[in-house]
Amino acid sequence: MSNIEDLSLSDTEENYATQPSEVYLGFVDAAIKQSDNVSTEDTFIGGEPVWLHPDSVPKEELLKCGACQSSAYMKLLLQAFAPLDPELAKKVSENNNISSTHRSINPDDARVMYVFLCTKCPRKSNSIRCVRGVKKSSMNRTLEGKMKSLVAEKDFKISTAELKQSLENPFASTTSESTDANPFSKAAENPFGKLEEKVEEKKTIPVETTNAKAARKQHDTLPDKNFDKGYPGFFLYVEEESFKNKTPDHLKLPENLKIDKTALDLSIEDEDSFGSSSITLDPRTEKLSKFLDDDVFQKFQEVAGYNPLQVLRYDFGGRPLYYAATNVDLEKIVPSPGYNPSSKRVFEMQLMPKMILDLEETVLETGGMEWGTILVFSDLENYTPQFDEHGVGYVEECVRVQWESNKC
Repeated sequence: MSNIEDLSLSDTEENYATQPSEVYLGFVDAAIKQSDNVSTEDTFIGGEPVWLHPDSVPKEELLKCGACQSSAYMKLLLQAFAPLDPELAKKVSENNNISSTHRSINPDDARVMYVFLCTKCPRKSNSIRCVRGVKKSSMNRTLEGKMKSLVAEKDFKISTAELKQSLENPFASTTSESTDANPFSKAAENPFGKLEEKVEEKKTIPVETTNAKAARKQHDTLPDKNFDKGYPGFFLYVEEESFKNKTPDHLKLPENLKIDKTALDLSIEDEDSFGSSSITLDPRTEKLSKFLDDDVFQKFQEVAGYNPLQVLRYDFGGRPLYYAATNVDLEKIVPSPGYNPSSKRVFEMQLMPKMILDLEETVLETGGMEWGTILVFSDLENYTPQFDEHGVGYVEECVRVQWESNKC
């Protein structure tokens, strides 16, 4: 029997294309321009936070780094408009055997997640924090009703005259109607409350689509907005996770790659023959070895590789995609919210390392953010203990960070 064997990932690689996914992915859409009117209903990375009311901001303690106790170096990583659906929360409770009440969840409430990072305290505990903001609504509709009203209230046709004007945010409109009360189902393309028209379902491309492309092209030529105290800002668009793309290039091993098993089977005598000096592997061989030996990192690379431009993964009540193996089950040791101790926190979303490349153009030369993934866990009941005179309240949610290591 030959000692030479073909090496392939196909024997162990999961067939993700046949598996349904309830995860929504955030991708960079366009840079925030000087003329853009950024609102709390936008989801974006970098830039500066837009609070739920100009006179309602979080307490100073919530905006300080937990390590250096200063807010001077705290920068916004993500602002996500993420309304919740009571039916989804109920389903998550049942799936996780959590006894919970959902009286605090109203899909008409404006709910925003803010994630901040302290640039002075890399890799330090509590240097990344998440603030959840809620603005109460007097209305109490189902999420389906909210989606329908959003469509009815907006005119999505772009006139020739409008194309000549400075655009605000052409990527924040909602343009599709959902018949499902679950904002994270396939009917709702954007879990942050914005729907995008499926023009591919129409036999012909309408004039409005052509105008939208022209608007986009014009928007791209406008000057970017400068954020003195923050990273550059980018709007996000959201799609359901798909594995329809071909196997990512970094998962493809060279054709006809063969490994001589005898070269890997070193006996004690063989080791002695090399003396005390260490064996230096070719860097490419070492990279391949690390990749194949680390199952958790390999899965992270595999899943992210199908959609390599993702900067955000959103799956309320789902499971995070871990960057590296941990000695403890992070989900089990996430603390209950101190402001609502009878409740539980569940996984909501995670920030992906592609975001670093978007926000730090010179990261390779000057160093910078060093995280592998940032996990955010939030109160299942969406409880907020106190609202001000504007109906706005802010609380801190739980962040767990898997830092970058020496992985290739």
